[in-house]
Parts: sequence; structure tokens; C-alpha cells
Amino acid sequence: MRVVIIKDPAVDYCKDAPFHPQVKYPEYPFNETSMQNSCYDEVRNLLYKLGMDKDNFNKPSWNPLGDIVKPGDNVFIKPNFVNNINPVGSVECMITQGSVIRAVLDYVYIALKGQGGVTIGDAPAVETDFDEVIRLTGVGSIAEYYSDKSLRLDIIDLRAEQGQTRLGRLLVKPLKGDPLGYSVVDLKNNSELTDIKGDIKKFRVNNYDIRYMREHHDSSKNEYCIANSILNADVIINLPKLKTHNRTGITCSLKNFVGINGYKSWLPHHRAGSREDGGDEYEHRDVRKDMIIRIYDRISSTKRKYEIPPLWGCILLLNISKMVIPYKDDFFDGSWHGNDTIPRTISDLNKIVRYADKAGTLRDTPQRKMFILVDGIIAGEKEGPQSPSEKKCGILVAGYNPVEVDIVCSRIMGFDYRKMVMFRHAMGRKRYTLFEGNPRDIEIAADNCRSLDDIYDAFGCDFMPPLGWRGHIEYVREEKAKALVKVSPIASK
Repeated sequence: MRVVIIKDPAVDYCKDAPFHPQVKYPEYPFNETSMQNSCYDEVRNLLYKLGMDKDNFNKPSWNPLGDIVKPGDNVFIKPNFVNNINPVGSVECMITQGSVIRAVLDYVYIALKGQGGVTIGDAPAVETDFDEVIRLTGVGSIAEYYSDKSLRLDIIDLRAEQGQTRLGRLLVKPLKGDPLGYSVVDLKNNSELTDIKGDIKKFRVNNYDIRYMREHHDSSKNEYCIANSILNADVIINLPKLKTHNRTGITCSLKNFVGINGYKSWLPHHRAGSREDGGDEYEHRDVRKDMIIRIYDRISSTKRKYEIPPLWGCILLLNISKMVIPYKDDFFDGSWHGNDTIPRTISDLNKIVRYADKAGTLRDTPQRKMFILVDGIIAGEKEGPQSPSEKKCGILVAGYNPVEVDIVCSRIMGFDYRKMVMFRHAMGRKRYTLFEGNPRDIEIAADNCRSLDDIYDAFGCDFMPPLGWRGHIEYVREEKAKALVKVSPIASK
């Protein structure tokens, strides 16, 4: 239970792909260097502070990932490549940057010793131009540089389909997808969704025909379409971006595994309707919103294109009505703090990554090793994950368990993990557990910080939450919280 944090406001991404280090370190296996690459220096420092092969540091034999990656292993590097466009600014704050990926890849290369292979891949949002992401991040240049380095390096788009939304309808086309294919992994009653199986007909994901969802989630099964390149991996290197998320509060290590699926239509994101009616799409019952849900369902499923314009006209009129009678809340699509569906989906996917064997069969012991390094040099706040605002933090975080790392990252962001539903499910005690122990037992390897209680004062960055989360997840120091209770008129009664 060890997590390391580095914060340096001066650190920045290297702009010169393929992102060579600026120093020819003793262990560096190549000759080329860059004029400036402080990012590489800090990734190296992070590995050292985590205690990885500490006795050989600054020697040619230093192999920090050697206890995780063995010669002959299949290593999957999983960045966050969610989209190639940020409507409100730069993509630097929404996708894992190439200079972080290159630094980690070099140490994977050292550990493999010429045997085995590496795959870099993700299943981004359905409309994402994957090739453009590869260009923007410089990962294509990295692959070109490595092409003569005696390493099998593949870059793959894990999506089985790509699409565009037009008039509320998602139009998809098939992609080549994972060269190794896909496996259907069924968690059955071990799924976190089992507790809400009575609400299966309410399961939704935006713009998809609900019939696809109902084919894979019912009272006897909870199926996910998992890329075989993930299942075939002996080691997963999880490289998430530090961002807010309008459905989960934050997106980091746990949420990053939504990108291991071939079909997003299999992933429950929210339950249609208000919380008062057993849904979690929005908080308060409103007949207009209920009507909009039914119209959206019709738009996504109808084959009669002539029906779509009048249906959109109805939605427009219903939304205009809020100018006269406002909605009781402004939430839609599960984008608020009450979403209790996608946190369950996220836990299911993490269980699969941890416990499913190469054939997709769930075992009682972990099936692959994992290392996590979070890119928070330039992070994303406000309306993440696809429209985040840039926040320069100079933060890197590393560890071995996604729950532990995300607990730490939530505190860095100025949020309280105890107030987010995602952690309640990820820390549950059902079969295929993801976390054991107490969060206060997490050892923090960082300057002036040794425990969870020290993180906010030492590294707090005070992220602005998404609109649907403001006032609900902010961290309050224990002593301040106790003081507020003492002076509260309600508490005094």
C-alpha cells in the first residue's frame, strides 16, 4: 500500500517527439537525447522514490520495473486517449501525453531485455479520430523510433466500431479493432450491477439503442466485451490522466479501464429517470424529462428517418418550457453526484482486469501485475472528461493498486473520496475484491507527506468540480468539519 507523489510546478511536457531524455542516464539504453525533457526526469525520479530497485539507482544495471515486468512478458500500456478534440481548449489536459508514455516505455524496454512485446492501446469515445490522437501525442513518432530497437511494439485502437452522432442518432461503422479479437466476460451475480438487477430496463448509455444493452445485462448475466490484448497481457501499465468527470466526480486509474471494451453499448452508464422514480439520470421527478427520455429512446432505435425531425421538435418544445416553469434540477444523462450506475460498471471492469485469465474466465487470484503512473502535469478540471479546462499542476503519482492511487489523487484534487459513489463500490467486500485494508494505511512516499491526512496540505490543487458535483465532494479537514458540526444549529438541536 505505497503511493508516491511528485509536485513540481516547473515540470512540463517535452515538445520534441519522440521525447528522448535530456540526460544520458547510466541505465538509458540508447544514445539520443533532447535539449529539454523535465518530464522524463520526473518520471525517473518517481520510480526511484517508489523504491524500485533502489540499490542499483544511478548504475547501468538499474531496472526499476524489473519486479513487475519480466523478459518474455506481454505488456499492455493503457493511456487515456478519450478524444482528439477539446471544445474548450487544449487536448493536453484531457489525454495522456507522449513524453510520459515514452519515459515509461524505456523502462519497460529495459525490463524486457529483448524478449516479449509491448502494446499501446485504448478504446476512446466512439467519435474519436484515433490516428489524430496518435499524432497529437507523438506516440506515432515513438513507435517509429522503436521500430529498429528489437522490441515488438504495437499501437491499436481497441474499439470495434467508430461513429458520429447526427440528429441524436449514432451512426457507426465497423473498425478492425483488436487484432487478437474480443472475449465476452460474464461476471454473472458477482457484478456490482446485481444489486440493482430490478432496474435493468432502465440501464442506458447515451445515443445507443437500448436493445443492445438488454442483450448483455439481465437477471442471470452481466457481460462485457473485452479486448483480448488486455486479457493476453501479463502486465498492465495504467497511465491515466488526472481529470474531473461529470458522471463519477473524477477519472483516474479506475475509470481508465472503461477503455478496454470493444462496444460501449454494453456499458451501463446511468439508469433512466429521476432518483425519486428509481433512476439516477437526474434528481427530481419531472414529467417533461421523462418524456424526453422516451423520445431519445425512440430516436436511437427507429429506422424511420422521417420520424426524427418531429421528435427533435418535441424535445425542443419541452426544453423551452423550462423558461416558464424551470426544471427542479438541471441534470441530464447521469451527469451528477447521484449517479450510482457507472461506478458499478467501473468496478466490474476493474475486477475483470484483475481476475480474468487469458481466456476471460474469472479466477480467485490476480492474473496479471499492474503498475500505475498518473499524468497530472497538466490536468483537467470543471466539465471533464471531454470538455475539461486546463489546470497546470506539475503532479505525477504512481502506485500498484488503482483504488489506492485514486484515493490519493482525489485528495490532491481537493475532493473527499468518501463522498463519491465510485469508491464505495470499488472498496466493497464482494467476491473479486479490488481493495483490502484501510485507506489510512496507505503509505505516502513524498516530501513532507507520509499519510493520507497530509496530502491536501502538501499537494492540494483545489480542482473545480463539474457542475453536478459542486458542493458535494469537496474535502474538508477533519478539525474544520468537527467545528462546523459544533456550531451547526441543526446539530445543536
